[in-house]
Amino acid sequence: MNNTRARVCALYLVFLLSGFCGLIYESIWSHYLKLILGHAAYAQAVVLIIFVGGMALGAWLTSLRSERIRNPILVYAIVEAAVAVMAFGFHFVFVKASGWAMDWLLPAACQGDGLCWAGWLLAAVLILPGAVLLGSTFPLMSAGILRMGVQPGRGLSTLYFLNSGGAALGVLASGFLLIPSLGLPGTLLVSGALNLLAALAAFLVTRLPGPEPVAPVHGATSSPAGNTGRWLLLVAAVTGLSSFVYEVVWIRMLTQVLGAATHSFELMLASFILGLALGAWWIRKRIDTLARPERMLAGVQIAMGVLAVATLPLYSWCFEAMALTLKGLSRSGEAYAFFMGASAVMTMAVMLPATFCAGMTLPLLTSMLLQRGGGEREIGRAYGANTLGAILGVLATVFWLMPAAGLKWTLAAAAAIDILLGAAILWHFRSKWSGRPWALASAGVSLALVLGIPLLVALPVEKTASGVFRSGEPRLSGHSKAIFSRDGRTASITVLERRDGVRTLLTNGKSDGATHPAGARLTSDDHTTVMLGALGPAHHPQARRAAVVGLGTGITSAVLLESGRIESVDTIEIEPMVIAAAQHFRPRNAAVFDDPRSRIVIDDARAHLARARLKYDLIVSEPSNPWVSGVSGLFTTQFYEGVARQLAPQGHFVQWFHVYEASPEMVGSVIKALSKTFPDYKVYAPNIADLVLVARADGGKVQLSPDLFSSAGMAGHLRRIGIDSVERLAAHEAGHHTTIQLLSGGYGAPANSDFSPYVDNRAARDRFMSARADAMFQMHVSPIPFLEFGKPVPAYLGTIDSALPTMPRKLNDLAGAWHGSRLLRGESLTPAQRTYLGQHEQDYEIVRAWLWGCQPMSHQTRWDAAITVASEVNPGLSPQQAAALWTEALNGRCARQFTPEQTLWLELFRAVGSRDARATRERADQLLALSPGSQRQLEYQVLAAIGARFALGEHADAKHLLDQAGAVVRAEQMELPWFRYLASALSAPVRAP
Repeated sequence: MNNTRARVCALYLVFLLSGFCGLIYESIWSHYLKLILGHAAYAQAVVLIIFVGGMALGAWLTSLRSERIRNPILVYAIVEAAVAVMAFGFHFVFVKASGWAMDWLLPAACQGDGLCWAGWLLAAVLILPGAVLLGSTFPLMSAGILRMGVQPGRGLSTLYFLNSGGAALGVLASGFLLIPSLGLPGTLLVSGALNLLAALAAFLVTRLPGPEPVAPVHGATSSPAGNTGRWLLLVAAVTGLSSFVYEVVWIRMLTQVLGAATHSFELMLASFILGLALGAWWIRKRIDTLARPERMLAGVQIAMGVLAVATLPLYSWCFEAMALTLKGLSRSGEAYAFFMGASAVMTMAVMLPATFCAGMTLPLLTSMLLQRGGGEREIGRAYGANTLGAILGVLATVFWLMPAAGLKWTLAAAAAIDILLGAAILWHFRSKWSGRPWALASAGVSLALVLGIPLLVALPVEKTASGVFRSGEPRLSGHSKAIFSRDGRTASITVLERRDGVRTLLTNGKSDGATHPAGARLTSDDHTTVMLGALGPAHHPQARRAAVVGLGTGITSAVLLESGRIESVDTIEIEPMVIAAAQHFRPRNAAVFDDPRSRIVIDDARAHLARARLKYDLIVSEPSNPWVSGVSGLFTTQFYEGVARQLAPQGHFVQWFHVYEASPEMVGSVIKALSKTFPDYKVYAPNIADLVLVARADGGKVQLSPDLFSSAGMAGHLRRIGIDSVERLAAHEAGHHTTIQLLSGGYGAPANSDFSPYVDNRAARDRFMSARADAMFQMHVSPIPFLEFGKPVPAYLGTIDSALPTMPRKLNDLAGAWHGSRLLRGESLTPAQRTYLGQHEQDYEIVRAWLWGCQPMSHQTRWDAAITVASEVNPGLSPQQAAALWTEALNGRCARQFTPEQTLWLELFRAVGSRDARATRERADQLLALSPGSQRQLEYQVLAAIGARFALGEHADAKHLLDQAGAVVRAEQMELPWFRYLASALSAPVRAP
């Protein structure tokens, strides 16, 4: 007996490990397949059908032969070993197969958009065998356990618990630990190794001495108890259907509270599976002693429906809970861990009660089938029926219920199904017990609750569209009203209108663009969308055919259509409801819907580009933020390789990215990924929050065309955002691409890849911490503009005397330097011009009083003011203007009052402003030899000495000084982009420009 117990316990541990690996495969194989099929709703359905349907098929096929298998545990060990072998070779096979598919199969066999049977067939070939094997493990292990004399109900419930519990652990381990550390291939190898360990352990159990196994239980040739077997299998399918309707709806609802990040989905999935596991664990000691299991099953179904619909008021409370959580947290790494913990608590509060009931249903059904004369084959049949119902539930929810009825009533419909199913169970077994009138009455009351709660609990768009996970506010402000709100197949879409008429498109509560439909107001998003549409033709005026990834407000595509030579624009949008929402941004985007050259394609962008038979001259990518699950795949090395394949000769790629809610590491990862395929690119800043990258992969240079303003429509769009010349457009450039590439390398992040998804694992954390990466693109305001020493400087320097507040920081900085130099000379400024000087206006007044008013400069804070003024003015003026300014000060009437050290400082400022590397090095060295001044003075001198040596090519000396700088320069200063750039450039094998 003890030996048998040890064998059973060992097999329980093996099955826990099997469940752990099974969910890892589901997650990772789905990720791989979506690289071929995309993330559109129909593609996700295909992945679900192949994987979950394969598991159902494996369970059903095993059930046909289960009773004839002499040693099911040995077969189980062979299956686990086979799964391990598939895991070890999957990545290699996928890379080869997907490369062949992208290069030949998909373009040849598929239409440009829509359904693609060739892609589905390839996906099935890749994972269906593994899914069938995984589906066979449960009936095989169940048969082995039952033949060791374990009570059927207890044994099956324990196996359900262990398999589900292992799956929940697998979700968390893969999402939070394995994939971030090892990537997808490494995680597959770990899972395969664990499968191999499980196979070995199961095999060793078969070799242990013990009593002869119990003979398999052979069922009747027909279904048990007449039609009861078929009836119970139908119940298994229907309860699987309703349970997965709940899962899909809860995930969509909680996305609006937690955000649509990958880690949020992992928490939701783990919570759902945990509820199933706990329900199976609770029923395990009771199931074999139930006198009327059908009564328990009916009660569980009714309770599940009531508990599911009761999550509506709880869900409404989650918005306040999330707001309260965020208001009490700092934006730090430790706080992010607490945020994820709080998210997990909210997720479990919503999901666990009903899923606890769902976890009891399959053990009860399987036990009832066995008790009524069914053999071992009923285990696989029940498992397969339940899985098939789950597939139907997901498909019905995504493609029919949610778009037609919305989230709230879809949930209520599933709850009603469960309650009616409970009543049907009572009716079917009505001869077995006498309490059916009361039970049916309670089912009626429950059904009334299910229909009544949705009527009483309002889920106003002011809550669901609040974006509480970002804003920390559980409701929208009273300044906006919703004019459109619908639940689509992949997201919930809302359009808000402010009192000034500006409208905002929201996806699951996150803004994806704002503009005034008639153009009466200008927003920062207008700068981004107009430049996204204009920069492609601005660099490739001969472009004829264009594609835009993401419809959004439609402004980008509308601007592209204004280019006189564009003949067609394909706008690729994954969510059909966005197209309906975009109608509310007419007339500004009217060309997207009315122009015969425009075509809207409902599809995943990667899938569409892979299947496109014609190549594009321009591809513009403006997806949502990469912290949104699935979107980071549009910022990977493999995506950029696919884009390059679809570009015609001389084709240009235009990419949107953001510097808000993004760390330098994350942005650097994207830059590295893009630069692997596109060796030449330019980066533009349309405003202080966004970037637009223009790139070529064919070896040609990315250059602005002087013909940009030849198109009246395009010129009108650009002038509206303050760009009236090619020079003004060039002023938006955020730095030379080699400069940005060196800075990107200085943060140590790897290139973002489909198989090592650095951005997907990092983006949500960056969003929470309100990280910013704009410093990477601020080399233009380096206190020492050493990149311009001895080189031609931009023609627009010193000529920008005004800029719009929504312009990028670069233009505002240049305008501030321009006005600052005028203020130093004593010229009067308007209040609007003074705003460009910001908080440093007083510093300019102090320096003016010293240089032109002959006031003493003895106090240390005055010297810090001088450093601030020189650091702002010199980068923003031309060399001639800067040299004239400081020469005027050195030769002015106050010069006789300057000390020798003060004169040396002014000569250093003049050398820096005139971009004279040798003079800068000499003056900086002279000042460093004197007694140290303030910390700011010292840091300025050190940067000047290193930057000048770098510009002169004296890299060894510059590197030596930089290595010593850490002892005297503050740590936060060493993190600034100019010091980071020098560190990267002086360590790089290739000289920076």
